[in-house]
Amino acid sequence: MTDLELLHLITAPTRYQLLTLLLEYHYCVKALAAKLGISEPAVSQQLQVLKDCGLVTGERLDYQMHYRVDRTRLEQAVRAVAPLLSACQVPQSRLENCACEFAGTCSRRKAGKKA
Repeated sequence: MTDLELLHLITAPTRYQLLTLLLEYHYCVKALAAKLGISEPAVSQQLQVLKDCGLVTGERLDYQMHYRVDRTRLEQAVRAVAPLLSACQVPQSRLENCACEFAGTCSRRKAGKKA
């Protein structure tokens, strides 16, 4: 799995919320389900996706499995995609001067003419 695919996985709302909680503290499925207001099977399914891509690990404490984020893996994925994010910053002048094949119907161009 590429880092970009990994980032795509973690941007799903439920998985993002799970990661946010697990970055604060380690939780069991029951606690995560209660905090998110979703069923335990739904939490388990989402955790399995995160475990499969190496973002979450589990540790048995008594009768329950407690989960935590592998921060190293998460940071690795974010660092790998950071150059893409900085390359995505388009200067405002380029946004205002649409030069695409649909320039005649471009909403940016229309908005610029009204101003």
